[in-house]
Amino acid sequence: MQIDWESGHGPFTAPLSAAGSALAASYAANAAGVSPWWGVGVAGAGLVGSHIAGRQSGAGRDSLVLRAAAWVGAGAWCSWALVDGPWTVNCLSALAAGAVGLGAAMAGNRAARRRAEAARMAEDTAAAHDGIMRRYRALAEQWSARFSRVSGIEGVLVVGVEMWPSGGMTLEGRLPEGGYTWRDMQRCQDGLAGDARLPNGCSVEITEGADRGSFLANIETANQVAAGPMMYPDDYSPRSLNDGLQLGRHKDGSEAAPCIRQLTAIFTGRKGSGKSNLMNVAIAGQLRMVDVLVWVIDLNGGSLALPWLRAWHNAGRPGRPPIDWVADTPEKVLAMAEALLRIAKTRKPGYADLQIEANDDKIPVSAAVPGIIANADEVAELYSGKARKHPVLRKAGDVLLQVVELARAVACNVIASALRATQDVLEEPQLVVQSGLKIAMKSDEREIAYLMGWGDKISPEDMPTAGTGAIKVLDDPARALVVYRMTPSEIARIVVATAGFRPELDELSRRAAGEAYERRWENTDHLFNGRAAPAPAPVAVAEAPTERPVREGWTDPTAGWDKPEPTAAAPVPPGEDAIADADATVRRIRGEIDETSKRDPDLDAEVRGIFEASGITYTPPADINDDQDDGDPRRSLVFEIVRKSGPMGIGPEAIRDAIRRLHPEVEVPHAATIGRWLAADPRVHKPSYGRYAVRPANGDDAP
Repeated sequence: MQIDWESGHGPFTAPLSAAGSALAASYAANAAGVSPWWGVGVAGAGLVGSHIAGRQSGAGRDSLVLRAAAWVGAGAWCSWALVDGPWTVNCLSALAAGAVGLGAAMAGNRAARRRAEAARMAEDTAAAHDGIMRRYRALAEQWSARFSRVSGIEGVLVVGVEMWPSGGMTLEGRLPEGGYTWRDMQRCQDGLAGDARLPNGCSVEITEGADRGSFLANIETANQVAAGPMMYPDDYSPRSLNDGLQLGRHKDGSEAAPCIRQLTAIFTGRKGSGKSNLMNVAIAGQLRMVDVLVWVIDLNGGSLALPWLRAWHNAGRPGRPPIDWVADTPEKVLAMAEALLRIAKTRKPGYADLQIEANDDKIPVSAAVPGIIANADEVAELYSGKARKHPVLRKAGDVLLQVVELARAVACNVIASALRATQDVLEEPQLVVQSGLKIAMKSDEREIAYLMGWGDKISPEDMPTAGTGAIKVLDDPARALVVYRMTPSEIARIVVATAGFRPELDELSRRAAGEAYERRWENTDHLFNGRAAPAPAPVAVAEAPTERPVREGWTDPTAGWDKPEPTAAAPVPPGEDAIADADATVRRIRGEIDETSKRDPDLDAEVRGIFEASGITYTPPADINDDQDDGDPRRSLVFEIVRKSGPMGIGPEAIRDAIRRLHPEVEVPHAATIGRWLAADPRVHKPSYGRYAVRPANGDDAP
C-alpha cells in the first residue's frame, strides 16, 4: 500500500483528522491548565485563515460556510473539554457526533460541486456546439433542403457538420419517420453531387449513420488526386497479419486498411488504371508484417517480383529475400499451388493444439508459424477460357481454388489481380464469390457491378483518374478509394527497412512443401540481376559418353575440376556404349524416384535386356539406401565437393551434376538427401539461399 501524502482530505479522512487533532490539543491544554478561552481564540483564528485561503483558491459559498461551521464547532468543543476534561463520556460522544456530521456535510458538498461542474461543462459544450451550428447554420440548411429535394424525402435534417482539412466535409443527416434508411439516400448520391455542382472528380458518398434512421454524407469539394499522387507513408514500423493492410485513403481522409487475416482478395482494373501499383502497395504492407511470407505468381516473367528482388540484390542482399518464392512458369505455378495446399492440409491437424490453446478456430500466426500470401498477378493466365484448355494451368488454377476454399483457418491465402472483372477473364466464379476483399480500379459500370454487386452505387465518376477505385470488404458498402503511390525508390527503401522482419517457413510446413520449396531458387538469376543463365556448352563427339553438357539454366561451379589432359580418343570396345547408356539411364531414373522406395524390378529387367542384347552378362549394382545416412561414403564425397566450391557455395543439383561427371561409378544421391546431409553438418553453412559452403572458420584449406 502506498500513501499519497500530497492528496487532500476527503469526507472520511478529514473528520478523523480534525477529531484526533482536537482531542490531542484539548488533552495537552487541559493537562497544562490552559484557560477555556484559548480554545475559542484558536478556533477563531483558524476560521479567519481558512476563509482567506478559500477565497484565494476560488472556493464556493457553500464550501466557505462549511469550513466556518467546522471551526466554530471545533472551538466550542475544545473550550468545553478544557472545563470538564476531554475524556468524559459526554465530551467524547459530542466529538464523535461532530466528526460524523462533518463527514456527511463534506460528502454532500463534494457531490454538489461535481454536479455543478458537470452542468457547467455541459453548458460549455452546448455553447460550443451552438457556435458551430451558428457558423454552419446556412450550410446545414442548404444541404437539408438539397437532401429532401433530390431524394424526394421531405423533412431530412442535417444535425452535424465536420469540415475536412483537405477540402470537404462530413454531414450527419437524420431521416424523418416513414421507414426510410440510409440506402434510400445512397441511391441519390450522384444526383446530390450534380445538384451541388461539385467539381469534376469530386463526389458525394453516403454511408450508414449512428442508427438505422441516420446517415453520413462525405462530400468532397476539392479533388485530392488533382493535387498530385498520394505517396506511400514513410512509416516502416513492424506490423502483423492481424493488423490492417494499408492500401490508401477514402475520400474523407480515413485510411483504407482492411485486415486480410481471413480474406481472399481480388483486384481488377484496366491497363493504366493503377492495378500493378496497387499490387506493389499490397506487397509493401505484407513486408511490414513480421508474421507473413510473401509468394508471387506471375506468368509474365515474374514481373511483379522483379522490382523487389532487384532492389534487394542491389542493396547487398540484406537478411532474407523480400519475396520468399516466385513462380513464373506453368510448372512452377503448379508446384507452388500444390505445395501451398499440402501446407494447408498439414497445418490443420499439426497445429490443432495451438488453436485450442488460443481458444480460437484459426491458428495464431507468429514469426514461428507465419501466414503465407500468394500474390497472383493477372490470373487470366490461370482462369480465362483459353488458359483452362492448358492442362498444367488448369490443374494449377484448380489447386489454387482449393487453397482459397480450405485454407482460411491456417493462414494460407491468395491475393489475385485481373485486367477485367468479366466472365471471359474470370471464368471461375468461385474466386469472385470467395473473395472477401474486392477492389476495382478505374473501370466501367458493368465490370464494377459484376465484381461489387448492383446494390453498391459506385460509378466510374467516383474513380476519375488512375490510382482511384472502389473497395468493398465483405458485406460493407463499397467506398471510393485513392491508392497510395509506390515508386522504385520507395520499394528500395522498404526492402532495406524491412529486411530484418522476414520470418522463415516453419518446419512442419517446410516438410509439407517438399522438394519444390527447397529447389525454388533454381534458375532464378534473371529475377535478381537481369542476366539469363548461359546456354549449355556443346559436347565434343570424342568425349566420354558419361560426360554431359551442363543442363540449361545452371552454371556448374565445379567446371574444370580434375579435368584430364586432352588425349586422342581411345577406341570404344563393342558393347561399351550400351553399358554407358544403361548406367546413365539407371542413374537418371533412380535419382528421380522416392528415396524410400526399393529397386524397381521392371527397371532392372529393362537394363538387363540392354546388356544381354549387347552380349554382356548383367550384374545388378548393390542397393544404396539414401535414408541410411550413417556410414554412407557419399557424404564425404559431397562435403569434398562443397569444400572445393569456394566461399560462394554450391547447390544440391550442381553437386549431383559434379558426382555424375567426376564419379560415374557412384549412384547419385537425391537432392533432398544432399540437403539433409549438409544441413546436419556443423562444418557447412548457407552463404545464400539454396547454396552450401564450408564455414569460414573451418574452410581455411579451401581453394
